[in-house]
Formats: sequence, C-alpha cells, structure tokens
Amino acid sequence: MNFPREVTIRVLMDRSDIGFVKAILESYEEIALLTVVDGGKGIVELICPESALKDLEGIMEDLRSTGILLSEVAYA
Repeated sequence: MNFPREVTIRVLMDRSDIGFVKAILESYEEIALLTVVDGGKGIVELICPESALKDLEGIMEDLRSTGILLSEVAYA
C-alpha cells in the first residue's frame, strides 16, 4: 500500500490567530492539520500531504494578505 508523503511546516503566529487559522484550514478538507506546539508562543505545526503543499502555501499567502503574520521557524 502506498501512502502519500507528508510535509510538516513549523509556523510562528500571533497566538490570538491560532483558532481562526485552524478553522480556515479545517474548512479546506484534506489540505492540512494544524497542531499547537507551544500555544503561549504561537508556534504551530502544519502537516499536509505533499500533493497539497502548493494549495497550503496559497492559503498561507492569502492569510498573510489579510494581516495575519505567519512565519516559518526552524525546528529547535
């Protein structure tokens, strides 16, 4: 059985935006799963199938254009 490859992106955002971004991503079925790594610091992980990465990047860019700050961060 062949399973799709996953891509994980760690993102820093304003913690007050986490719930909104999670709801947006959930409205796009099978695009990405948002997992909170450190809610106090606003660090989340976005896990998506490799085939949906371009769609996720587009959604993130749209969110940025509305004023939501999303910055990729390196794993510690």
